[in-house]
Amino acid sequence: MKQLLDILKALSDEIRLRIINLLSRHDELCVCEIVDTLSLPQSTISRHLTVLKNAGLVEDRKQGLWAIYRLKIGKEDGSFVEKLIKTKFDDHPVFQADIEALKERIAKGREGWNVIRHDKDIC
Repeated sequence: MKQLLDILKALSDEIRLRIINLLSRHDELCVCEIVDTLSLPQSTISRHLTVLKNAGLVEDRKQGLWAIYRLKIGKEDGSFVEKLIKTKFDDHPVFQADIEALKERIAKGREGWNVIRHDKDIC
């Protein structure tokens, strides 16, 4: 029961739902891609990703300086979250706008993922 409550709490925020929507469309996204797409500060996105990670909905990996996230949907919650994504996200204009913004961001390139850079612009 606690796991289900954690998932529901994690999904009760608009920003976290928008992040889940973006991650449902791509295998992996760098934090900077989410930041650019949603036009929110990195600290805000990181805080929301931590909530999603603690609820078991996303997982991360490090690649050089980059934190890369992807959905992690277990057997218990998978059908519920997948149904939510498929039935609700496709119709909503905010989620559609986020997908378009992400497409534009990804079109700019991901060249930094393969290179360790030492400047402040890490993505």
